[in-house]
Amino acid sequence: MKVNTFIVGAPKAGTTSLHHYLNQHTDVSMSSVKEPNFFSSKEVESLFYNSKCIDDSNDYHKLFSKEKRQIRGEASVSYLFYENVPKRIYDYNSEAKFIIMLREPIERAFSHYLMDCRLGFCSEKLEDIIANPQSYPQYFQQYLELGNYYSQIKRYQDIFEKEQLLVIFYEDFKTNTEKVMNRVFSFLEIEQQEIDLSIKNPFLSPSNTLIYKLYKFNIIRKGVKTIMPERLLSLIRSKYFSAKSKPMLSKATEQQLKVFYKSDVFQLEKLLNTDLARWNIK
Repeated sequence: MKVNTFIVGAPKAGTTSLHHYLNQHTDVSMSSVKEPNFFSSKEVESLFYNSKCIDDSNDYHKLFSKEKRQIRGEASVSYLFYENVPKRIYDYNSEAKFIIMLREPIERAFSHYLMDCRLGFCSEKLEDIIANPQSYPQYFQQYLELGNYYSQIKRYQDIFEKEQLLVIFYEDFKTNTEKVMNRVFSFLEIEQQEIDLSIKNPFLSPSNTLIYKLYKFNIIRKGVKTIMPERLLSLIRSKYFSAKSKPMLSKATEQQLKVFYKSDVFQLEKLLNTDLARWNIK
């Protein structure tokens, strides 16, 4: 059975939580690796994240339960941005369904930037990245360009039928999760079931200086996850990581980003026939 459901982004817009929630449904099998990047492996492998992509079809299909389920899904957020991905997925399964999660682009950009700083992928100032995109092309792409949603969604609309696409706004997903999940179940044509809606991916920051420095090394993070049982990992998180208020974006930088996104938001409103005044970017 082919994969028939894709959560295609955007990054930092609730895709991890949605993947987790859907995987609880008895008719759903989500991939054991949340972001296999199978259809974007060529693009993702060139990024600074040093991500291990699944590029073999057999390995890709092994990520899913052997049990027969109505839905086989995955959540590679890179699928939304890269131009050739929609056609690759169409060639694989033209009847697939897509859930596109969007977050107010300035919040999304800053959240993505903070995550990468916390994980040791970026040590540059966001203001420098915005001012000098030619000096930091990949950072500029990941933090700013990924929030230009209009052309990304239009590529999917140009290839797939309207009924195959569901757009979810992060703000709705966060404030009324149960209602949005019922929309998702209806879209996927599966029965509504009660699931655990505990928040995934809270903003956690290491509370110990040594832990903070070690946490920046990807090889250490992956090694710890590999050798330690989940119960012990949960204990470590509770002891050495604390939920903190996120840093604030400066007013000047926020205004720059409003100018950057204004035109795209205007086009997106027309494309989706929706009012995005709540983003306060126009």
